[in-house]
Amino acid sequence: MLPPANCFTILVIDDLLPNRVLLRKVLKGAGYAVLEAANGIEALALLRDPALCPDLIVTDIEMPWMDGITLVEQIRLLPDALARIPIIAASGNADEDMRRRMFSVGSDAFLAKPFDFGILRREIANLIKSRRLPAAIRTQANPLGTPPPNRIEAGLRETK
Repeated sequence: MLPPANCFTILVIDDLLPNRVLLRKVLKGAGYAVLEAANGIEALALLRDPALCPDLIVTDIEMPWMDGITLVEQIRLLPDALARIPIIAASGNADEDMRRRMFSVGSDAFLAKPFDFGILRREIANLIKSRRLPAAIRTQANPLGTPPPNRIEAGLRETK
């Protein structure tokens, strides 16, 4: 059983306003509260606010000032509760190297844009339900940076 959407907050990070607006509408329509940032620097500032602690992050990868790879690296260095927030990385210019890099720095899922919103909603619900494994366990279980089991890769299929 999936957790009810209306008790969770998602931080959406994308430099393109139309992408943030679309994700906000889709996620709010599914019952999530939504925070937004236009780049990694804004996102880190939001995450450092003690009043805010999103349950999940959806981030673009290619952004000015701080890209998604650097952002995920920085998030994983934050105090434990913040470092364990599940992260979905997304890109319209996804390739295998980018996917591997995102998993190696700590992303929990990788989706290609444009999103299949059904897949996005399922992945969000699954990640929130399972929460993140501690970094030490994630590294032991995933030494080569391959995606964890049952995660969506490039929006194409579920891995087993």
